[in-house]
Amino acid sequence: MSEDDFLVALSAVDAGFADHPGWQQVKQLAALHPWTLGSRSLTPGQQAVLAFWRIFSRDDQGRSTAPMPGEGTAEQIQQSLSDFQEDFETAVLTNTDFDLSSIEQVFASLSSGASAADPPG
Repeated sequence: MSEDDFLVALSAVDAGFADHPGWQQVKQLAALHPWTLGSRSLTPGQQAVLAFWRIFSRDDQGRSTAPMPGEGTAEQIQQSLSDFQEDFETAVLTNTDFDLSSIEQVFASLSSGASAADPPG
């Protein structure tokens, strides 16, 4: 999957979360702490999707299993994003009050030079 297609896929998940007020709050925090994927700027929605996807897709050793461009096929990336979207929307967006202070700390860390491919979590 190309980086362009990857960013389009992240944007599609962001659009799927658009109706949730909590998601809008998360995106506002992301906008305060912009970061990139390589040299490419990310929208606040892309940042939020990428961060949460990488954080919530962890193996038993704590490594993210969410495939990045060049790490998996387009189908693997799409399936992983689809699974994340369904699980996150069901388990988090509709049933959780966000700890916005902690989320802002994650975005601040990412914007200060941490790798977008492996956000803290």
